[in-house]
Amino acid sequence: MSHPIDDAEQLIANAEEEFPPPLRSRLIAKLRKGEHIDDAAEDLGMTPQQVFSAARILASFGDQLDATLTAERDPDLPHGTVTGFNKRCRCPQCRAAVNRRF
Repeated sequence: MSHPIDDAEQLIANAEEEFPPPLRSRLIAKLRKGEHIDDAAEDLGMTPQQVFSAARILASFGDQLDATLTAERDPDLPHGTVTGFNKRCRCPQCRAAVNRRF
């Protein structure tokens, strides 16, 4: 029988293997250069869903990703709204607006 701690450790190990630190660093660098997360993830052979899944499991990476997306977001968009998300913003506030909607 599996124990919850073992499950958590396995999730973390799998995320680390699928999305190792050098790949995470390359993604963050692309975002800081102004690339959209969809394009940056695709360039690295990943999907945005894989990136955000890893960000939920790897807390420090998730914090770094959210900080980068916030710093690089378009100041002219209405953040924290579905409109911002629909205009391709993926900052934490725009993602939360979409999640609240469902």
